[in-house]
Amino acid sequence: MNLYSAGGVFITPITIIGAIMVGLGVYVITKSFNESPASSLGRANNLVLQLGVFAFFTGLLSQAIGLMQAFQVIQQVGDISPALLAGGLYVSFIAPVWGMILLLIGLALYMVAKFRLSK
Repeated sequence: MNLYSAGGVFITPITIIGAIMVGLGVYVITKSFNESPASSLGRANNLVLQLGVFAFFTGLLSQAIGLMQAFQVIQQVGDISPALLAGGLYVSFIAPVWGMILLLIGLALYMVAKFRLSK
């Protein structure tokens, strides 16, 4: 199964947010070697963490919307197999897990930059 395509319509925005977050985090870290700690890099570093949180919560929103749609179909159809339900639950966790991975990457970038900027 291709996890990216199975992740739903929110997986692309989550990935774009993550790419911006990683790019900004790398920029802040590399600039921290050349600039003083009092520069505006602290604000940019806070944005790295905020983008990570945004990616995670976008994944949770994706899961909630997907589960609502699935439960609506289950209500209409009635009896479904446990295997089908388990497969749907598995797919519903793809976007939140991807958002959580991006949040952890953002947190790591944030902590490294925060350490560099505190010197």
